[in-house]
Amino acid sequence: MTRALTSRQKYILHMLADHQGMSMEEIVRRLAVSRRTIQRDIHVLQTYLTQFDVLLNPIAGNIHLQGEHHDIARALAQAGNVPVRLALTPKGRMFYVALELLLTQGPLKLNYLGKRLQVTSASVSRDLDQISDWLRSRGLKLIRRQGYGVEVTGDDTARLESVAELVHEQLSMYELMSVLRGQAVEQTELPLRSWLANWFGAERVQKLRDVLTHQLADFNPPLDEAAFYGFMLHVIMTCLRIEEHVHLEPVTADGTTPTEVELCARILQEMLPGIQHVEGEAQYLAKHLRGAKVQMTEESRILPLNITTMDLAFQLTQRLSEMLQLPLSEDRDLLVSLAQHLEPAIYRMKAGLTIRNPLLEEVKRRYEPYFVAMRAVSRQVLGAYELVVPDTEIAYLTMHLGAALERWKSGNVWRVKIVCPNGISSAELLASRMRNQFPQVEVVSVDAVNTLDDSDCDFIVATVPLTAPHVPSITVSPFLNDEDVAGVQAILQALAQTHVPLAKQPVHAIGDTVEREADDAATLTGRMAAVSVGAASLADLIEQAAQRAVEAGDATDVAEVVEAVTARERLGSIVLPGKRFAVLHARAASCTRAHIAVYRLLRPIDMQGVGQASERVDTVLLLLARRDESAAVVERLGKLSSALITQPDLLEILRSAAIDDVRQAVLAAINQTQE
Repeated sequence: MTRALTSRQKYILHMLADHQGMSMEEIVRRLAVSRRTIQRDIHVLQTYLTQFDVLLNPIAGNIHLQGEHHDIARALAQAGNVPVRLALTPKGRMFYVALELLLTQGPLKLNYLGKRLQVTSASVSRDLDQISDWLRSRGLKLIRRQGYGVEVTGDDTARLESVAELVHEQLSMYELMSVLRGQAVEQTELPLRSWLANWFGAERVQKLRDVLTHQLADFNPPLDEAAFYGFMLHVIMTCLRIEEHVHLEPVTADGTTPTEVELCARILQEMLPGIQHVEGEAQYLAKHLRGAKVQMTEESRILPLNITTMDLAFQLTQRLSEMLQLPLSEDRDLLVSLAQHLEPAIYRMKAGLTIRNPLLEEVKRRYEPYFVAMRAVSRQVLGAYELVVPDTEIAYLTMHLGAALERWKSGNVWRVKIVCPNGISSAELLASRMRNQFPQVEVVSVDAVNTLDDSDCDFIVATVPLTAPHVPSITVSPFLNDEDVAGVQAILQALAQTHVPLAKQPVHAIGDTVEREADDAATLTGRMAAVSVGAASLADLIEQAAQRAVEAGDATDVAEVVEAVTARERLGSIVLPGKRFAVLHARAASCTRAHIAVYRLLRPIDMQGVGQASERVDTVLLLLARRDESAAVVERLGKLSSALITQPDLLEILRSAAIDDVRQAVLAAINQTQE
């Protein structure tokens, strides 16, 4: 007769069933015990499962249950349910005690905490010894007095940041997203999942999700899924602290805009009707909203990206090319993806915000030489602006580099969509791995879980479990390991036997339009001017530039152009680092046609540079486009901005050359062909 399983062994068995396999490292991490202990438990499980004709089968580093479904079900049923308190390891218990203290105003009794955790007060007291050091490292203090209880004191912003850090320690981003989406909690998951939902309440979680969806609908650029739910966690914790009658003090300028602060205030007021004096909380949330990862939108493509971060990205690729002896500076996709990540990353670094990267250790392991190279060049390029780049940011930048290194093979037969809520870098890495491993695959888009449309693809590859109603899907790692490759191969083989690939999207014909587009480019550059002006400030320059755009017949409303350009300028730096050159640009409703102008300043003015630093600027390029501007014109303006980065001589031409030479150089830049 096989002996009964321990609670931990039951937990491991249920985890393997729920997750359809797990690695030894993940089991060790979740249970916070030694690898040898887990190996002993696995051996016991192997013996137990043989009586049900079920095996524990290691495949590509993961342990799987292998057997008939009904046999696995019998094994689970006979093993019995997992005790609710099992998953709360000593480390997990400390996290929970810390969370209770951070979210509570005033002292708590050890007896209360012990009952909550089903342990003795002495066990809680031992946990507090270790929690005290953790809190001290974050500027907080643990107060313990007999007869009084225990409480945490210190800066309230630090308390909120610590709460978010603890939750992210206990829950992966996918687990956090499933909790905040209101999805069912599996019995084997960490109790923190259910506790998190209970703290705020399922109905309020649903309400907050709806409020954020509505309030952030027009947020530009929009948050990706991981950023949305990460921000949602900050709102939850902020609401809980307000309900404890604890308010954050308003601060002076912290890099956020009044619009962002007002947006966050509306969110709080919808969640807590009648609440007053939330300026400090709104500023705190706006800081996190601004620091969230963003996706590029078509509206932002009057320039490919923020001109400042594009220049920094080009410096990174140049240094990486030299260090790794690879033609990376010629990879425009790498340039754009690095710039896209740098824009919010620089704000996070200056604001002291942390970012979580669940793939940090795996990136270090798989791409060690590239991680080291990216860390070195990031410190060279960004360190010059007193920016300290943490390893979590380095890992995301390295994933973009990994995507570039794997982009050399591609093909277009089977259409696949990528679903990856962890962010752009991991999605791009997975897309590149797919193209590299499967030349017969065309990656058509990267989609969110909740907005996925599977009607225009042949299959779906996701980094989180999902079910697509119309096409096959598979859950993989962003690194597409050997087991993942085998799974995708199986899907492709099955599709080849039963399906015909969807037709490819038509390629835009260019043969008959090249001459006409060249004429349009010549017309656009033929209207541009290079003007020497005296401007006392940036606002003064924008006012003069808007007036000249109206006088040139390219716009009809000076005030509207001023507002459009100013609004874009508030979003972040538009200065080329160290080059005394800036680019003002916007889409304006009153714009009647595209407008290009160069302003040479008689006296340099101060403008915001990298990370809020001030830089002297003596030349400014103005680019205006209509709100509904054609893609061809936007592409030309984008090529011009790219040329500012990749062709250093162009800056000097714009700064000092005669107007005919300026027009000729700009025409050449916007007619350049992407190889």
